[in-house]
Amino acid sequence: MKKKIFISLIIAFSFMLAGLSSCNSNILQNNTSKPNSIGTTAEVLVILQNDGQWSDSIGINIRKYFQASIYGLPQSEPTFKLLHIDKNNFNNLFQTQRDIFMVNIDPKVKDPKIEIQKDVWAFPQTVITLTAPSEQSFVDVFKDRHDLFIERFMKSERKVIQDIFRSAMNWKVMSRIQGEFGFTMIVPEGFYVAKEHPGFMWVRYESNYYSQGFIIISQPYVDTAQFSRESILTRIENNQMKFIPGPSEGSYMAIDRKFLIPEYTPIYDFPRPYAVKVDGLWKVEKDFMGGPFVSYTFTDPKSKNIITLFGYVYYPNHPKRDLMLQVESILYSVDYSGKPLKKAEKKH
Repeated sequence: MKKKIFISLIIAFSFMLAGLSSCNSNILQNNTSKPNSIGTTAEVLVILQNDGQWSDSIGINIRKYFQASIYGLPQSEPTFKLLHIDKNNFNNLFQTQRDIFMVNIDPKVKDPKIEIQKDVWAFPQTVITLTAPSEQSFVDVFKDRHDLFIERFMKSERKVIQDIFRSAMNWKVMSRIQGEFGFTMIVPEGFYVAKEHPGFMWVRYESNYYSQGFIIISQPYVDTAQFSRESILTRIENNQMKFIPGPSEGSYMAIDRKFLIPEYTPIYDFPRPYAVKVDGLWKVEKDFMGGPFVSYTFTDPKSKNIITLFGYVYYPNHPKRDLMLQVESILYSVDYSGKPLKKAEKKH
């Protein structure tokens, strides 16, 4: 009976992930009078004033930054999938796109202006408009602020994924996380606790085709040196060697430091006021498995411990961007507020 229940959960989770590929907003609660937004994961619609803008410096720079390869993936995959249309074709259908970037060159304006709006024509939706008096001014501002645009669209994507996961949460796993570490995370059905020790937990999801998972590491905070790249990687590797065995005898999970140097980035949009992101590739020592990882390190406001979250994907010879974004969305759901988690209600 337990095996049948587990298989049912896996099937349900697989259907939920399939829905994520198209990010169907029908599963989300929509209390507005606006239609549900549409769009696949990490898809941005660019609205141009004319077709020529796509082939000149405006389009060249939009593609350069919005389609830049994501660091840490073994195969080249773009940050966003881009669609583009002329504003004259921007009808009701296109207005329901979830993520929209609008180009506006207006010689009458004196200074460039950035507008970030939510739920303008649909729900949920993020619309970013960059207005500039000239093409060169637009390009200069876009180059300078592209990180902001990417961060806002990614935040929108994570929020949609979290809300979809919230509709099918694994309360048992979440309760164990809260009991051991004092914070909550949105963990969907299909994930299970693979291993647990004091200050360590490994949560994973296994399908016939790919694997997703994350580990939580909690240790006493001593000083700021624990936020260094080397300290974070060593802490992760020590726990991987102890607790995450590979498929063959003597094998274990590790960080791949040779093929791709792990990237170290302080970030300020994480649920904690300050966190450090380290991402790159993982491998299995004495075996041939591997894939991308992302980690976030921050301090626990209650215990004053230092916490490292490490998320990974295994899906050999297939695109991994969307699966990694799902894992990141789980890690970004860390919440110390103590508020009880609620299921996302479906729209009726």
